[in-house]
Amino acid sequence: MAKKFNLREFQTTLSQQLQAAASRDNTGSRLGFRVGDVNWLVSLSDTEEVIPVPPIVKVPGACRWFRGVANIRGNLFAVSDFSDFMGQGVTPDHADCRLLIPHHDFGVNAALLVRSTLGLKNIKHYQLRSDHAAPHPWVARQYADEAGTDWCDMDFGQLLGNAGFLKVEA
Repeated sequence: MAKKFNLREFQTTLSQQLQAAASRDNTGSRLGFRVGDVNWLVSLSDTEEVIPVPPIVKVPGACRWFRGVANIRGNLFAVSDFSDFMGQGVTPDHADCRLLIPHHDFGVNAALLVRSTLGLKNIKHYQLRSDHAAPHPWVARQYADEAGTDWCDMDFGQLLGNAGFLKVEA
C-alpha cells in the first residue's frame, strides 16, 4: 500500500525550513528548482515563497508563455511559464509544478511556473563555471555540483526588469 502524502504537512515543513534557513548565514544557500531540462538556483533572500499552482485565469491576447493571473491570498499575481518564456516548451500541468514568487521587495506581483522544486542547495560545495557564456541576462552565474550537473543561478532583478519578460501581449 502506498504511503499517503500530506500536502499541508509538506508545505508547513518546507515553509519552516525556508524561514530557518533565512534566519542563519545563508550566503551559500539557494533554492533549487527545475525548468524544462535545466536546474536553477535562486537566493533565499530573493524568494518570497513557493506554492502549489492555484487556479489561473487566462488573459486573452497574451503571449503563450504568460499563463494568466492567479489570486494568491487576495492579491493578483501575473503567472509566467518560465520554461516557455525561455523557448524550452510549455511546462506540462503536473502535481510537482510550483509557483516561485519573488520577494515583495522587487515590487512586482509576478509568479514563475516551474516544473518542480529540488530543495535547498549549498553553492559553497559547487564549482563555479566561468567557461560557459550566460545564455540569458538573468543567469548571474553557472555552477557544476559534485556530480558534474550544471546549475544556473538566477538574478531575479534582471528577469523582472527584462523588457521581453514585461511585454506579455502577443
